[in-house]
Amino acid sequence: DHRHQAIYAINFTMAASKLSSSSLSPTALVFMGLLALQFGIQPIVTKKFTSPEINKSTVIFTQEIVKLLIAMIGITLNTSTKWKDITSGWSIQSWLRLALLPATIYLIQNLCSLLAYQNLDAITYNVLNQTKTLSAALCCFLLLGKRQS
Repeated sequence: DHRHQAIYAINFTMAASKLSSSSLSPTALVFMGLLALQFGIQPIVTKKFTSPEINKSTVIFTQEIVKLLIAMIGITLNTSTKWKDITSGWSIQSWLRLALLPATIYLIQNLCSLLAYQNLDAITYNVLNQTKTLSAALCCFLLLGKRQS
């Protein structure tokens, strides 16, 4: 039931905002609450407004363009950073060598997320989505020998 899932997300957000810690500022708590709210509502909204017949590559492409625009706006608004400094040393070869594999993995991840949004309820999706954090920590430990704090 979508109402139950939305209420769960709101309750989680309210609980997160009531946390009191000397290391977290009120601003951090507000942003943490907003992130929890977005995290809980996003699968519900995506499932409701994304038809199973939609062209999935168009959705993924649009998401990536929006991310690029947000990053470009952030860089532009940062007065201490200049585009010339950021792009110095860039070439097609360096991009292919450094970014092609991660970009391909993110493309596959976004496609899988879209399929999951359309076929799973919000709580199931969010629980399964969190397994990537656990698996990354496990891989860091097993492959690199680094313990997590």
